[in-house]
Amino acid sequence: MIEIHGPTYKYAGEILDKPEIIFVNDHHYDDVDHCFHVKKLLENSTCNPQLHTLVFDHVNHEDELKEYNCVHFPIFLASESQEFFDADIETNWNQKPNTFNFMINKPRFHRIFLLQLIEHFQLTNYSHSLPWRTTDVFVNRRIKNFTDNPLFLNIINGITKTSAPVTDYNFGPEEKLDYGIKNGNFKNAETYKHLLKTTVFEPSCISIIAEPIFFEKEALVTEKTIMALYGGTFPIWFGGWKCAESMRYLGFDVFDDIIDHSYEDLQNPIERCYYAIERNLHLLSDYNKTKELSDQNHSRFQHNLDLLRSNVCLKECFAQLDKSTPEVRTALLKIMPQFRHRMFEKDFKEVVAIYNNAKGKKPFEKELGNPADGNEYNKNGLV
Repeated sequence: MIEIHGPTYKYAGEILDKPEIIFVNDHHYDDVDHCFHVKKLLENSTCNPQLHTLVFDHVNHEDELKEYNCVHFPIFLASESQEFFDADIETNWNQKPNTFNFMINKPRFHRIFLLQLIEHFQLTNYSHSLPWRTTDVFVNRRIKNFTDNPLFLNIINGITKTSAPVTDYNFGPEEKLDYGIKNGNFKNAETYKHLLKTTVFEPSCISIIAEPIFFEKEALVTEKTIMALYGGTFPIWFGGWKCAESMRYLGFDVFDDIIDHSYEDLQNPIERCYYAIERNLHLLSDYNKTKELSDQNHSRFQHNLDLLRSNVCLKECFAQLDKSTPEVRTALLKIMPQFRHRMFEKDFKEVVAIYNNAKGKKPFEKELGNPADGNEYNKNGLV
């Protein structure tokens, strides 16, 4: 098995001469080179590229790589769900003075566009996180290549400053950048529990969730969505592709009777973002109406939280194990025990032991070796 760290991997001429199982960790579309470097790796194989299998750690991919064998193994979301559960976070959804929230750290294309749209639609009643040094919004030069719509171009070119105040985490040692912070000292669950819970999410009714995905047609759901669920909010995914559909598949209530998610499968990424806001403007601009809906739906918020705390994403990982070929299953079982500080090593030993006994196979350790064996995760790219 080969492991790739998506955000940092760039194809550098490696040649695959036999069918491989490739674990693609994290989002992997290169916004600068505007390509999937993993696809270049596959296309330059000396064997038939269709014989490779890609394992994604997220829930959906319908872009250029869908022509290959793909397995969706949401292990990152499962690990985040577990960390939030272990943090023993109490909820309070009764005090919600703000209509919506948003959280921005890295200045990705669509997140800058979100700030511009908030100005364009004159939305003001929100809680937010924006740990920048400046309120200047730099023009997205490359994003303009995706539209010739005069309205969108006027927004992109014309709005160069946000009225959203910059925020200061003051949450321990971190490296502050002009646009964002680097904080590797705290788990996301700790940051939520001690800071974002009371300052961003619980005081609001709707979460505008700006996951990392923008250009590509993928559903990458991260801790940002988990925070929205813990905060008892209605979700609007800004950017990404069919996030609501993917969450619906896992059993979550995405409030289709309240939120218009028809934006999520529009082909143009700028249109997906614009209409996520425009088609829900009647809620984002009307606090009284949105707060009333929020008060009426605590039981549905609780359903989502209970489902998350049951770690339905880990159950989906188990389901993928059961559906996979023996070769892919072996690879998944090497990924799982060593992921995120061996968080699920005990769970997988127990589940696989039951699975092997039921199938009349050899015990886990004898069949697959010690789960600690195999490639350790290499953040520099290809292992």
